[in-house]
Amino acid sequence: MSYYAIDLFSGAGGLSAGLESGGFKIAYASDINADMCKTYQYNHPNTVVDQRDISELTWKNIKESTKLKKSDIKLISGGPPCQGFSTVGKKDESDPRNKLFVQYVRIIREVNPDFVIFENVFGFKKLYQGRAFEAVCKEFRDLGYTINNKILNAINYGVPQHRERTFIIAHSKKLKFSWPKKTHGTENKNDLFNENLKKPLTLEDALGDLPLVESGRKNEYYSSSPKNSYQKKRRKNCNHLTEHVGPRHGESLLYRIKLIPKGGSVLDLPEQLRPKSYFNNTYARLLWDKPATTITRNFSTPSSSRCIHPFLNRGLTTREGARLQSFDDDYVFFGKSKSSKNLQIGNAVPPLLAHNLGREIMSGIKRKEEIDDNRPNN
Repeated sequence: MSYYAIDLFSGAGGLSAGLESGGFKIAYASDINADMCKTYQYNHPNTVVDQRDISELTWKNIKESTKLKKSDIKLISGGPPCQGFSTVGKKDESDPRNKLFVQYVRIIREVNPDFVIFENVFGFKKLYQGRAFEAVCKEFRDLGYTINNKILNAINYGVPQHRERTFIIAHSKKLKFSWPKKTHGTENKNDLFNENLKKPLTLEDALGDLPLVESGRKNEYYSSSPKNSYQKKRRKNCNHLTEHVGPRHGESLLYRIKLIPKGGSVLDLPEQLRPKSYFNNTYARLLWDKPATTITRNFSTPSSSRCIHPFLNRGLTTREGARLQSFDDDYVFFGKSKSSKNLQIGNAVPPLLAHNLGREIMSGIKRKEEIDDNRPNN
């Protein structure tokens, strides 16, 4: 039996990749960004990919392209890009992008799947004194769903990165759901002494087999055989690398980067070399023996985030960013520019996190089927 899912606001397909490895078949995916749709289609050739504004999307579009019935769709997933809700950007309740959630709910109402995944920024529950979060939950409850919500940190599921995101899981009242159990700890002392949790993965664990490339240089060949299971799984059967090109920085920026010590930041620069305005985590080096901080769309831009390589004088390459997000090395990103590709990676749900979440949702669906199969016929 096939378990079909729909991924709306699908981006480059990180969430879909994890759900697929967790047992779902992604029948249909939609996003308005052309580069993201091209990336998605290449890496998910069996999915119908539709570049479309969600306000124009109807069940009829989905039905005609997939030939499925509503009852075939077990899950709808999506993270409406609520930049107006983001703790990074301007928090504006009138931001029209926040209305995209209304369209998301409209599709869910039309299809009525067993499960819904809503994913958003870490601070979503607290914004506007919690009004945005309560509004989302109310919409799902009004559709008859049971609501579960939790902040998940990708590091706890084998992703070499601290990345906390808000997840709301809505499901039919006939079904049950349990959050995935943590597999890895953090640097927290309680986690370090927990024998049931593996140690968090570090930059070295994630990137240690990649060749060292300087700013502006390229290398398509691995520097060694895989040194651990994470590297082995990401490489699969790849013989060469793509997108492993050191970001090209100007002489002034390179000079600043060279002055930043291990684990250092803009605060280690002489005052005359510091920009007029900055955050303390900019122009900052990652640590080789620690997990990465949150990977954003700016992971190749030292002036925007902590993204300088631990000992090379440059920001991260596109492939390094993808590795830290748990994308496999054969995942190809399309776009006319590095910034377009980095946006796709930085905005994605890490596939490994999505895999763990998808398995638990699948378990909830199958438990219900087993109960129904074992129910005596009257």
